[in-house]
Amino acid sequence: MVQALVREVKEETGLDVYEIEGTETRIDTTGINPEFEVECLRPFAAYQTIKGPIDSAGYYFRCKASGDSLEAGDETIDIQWIDIKALNKLFMENPLAFFRC
Repeated sequence: MVQALVREVKEETGLDVYEIEGTETRIDTTGINPEFEVECLRPFAAYQTIKGPIDSAGYYFRCKASGDSLEAGDETIDIQWIDIKALNKLFMENPLAFFRC
């Protein structure tokens, strides 16, 4: 999950992740059983669709990143940075606006 998060943030935004909240509690079972490996990481939040036309599950991580943002990309339409309190207010007022199908 950590590698995917770092890779996807770089691909979609151009930013380099340098800190991910929750990695201090990360558990990797490497070495316990050579045929089976599990990475456990505490995300900031997780969701799962329990009713609707599309099954989905996802994880949100709080992280810090640096670098220059991409000018535009296939998933960066109307991208903006906002204060965490403003983000929380938007989410509490209309949580469904945060999900696109």
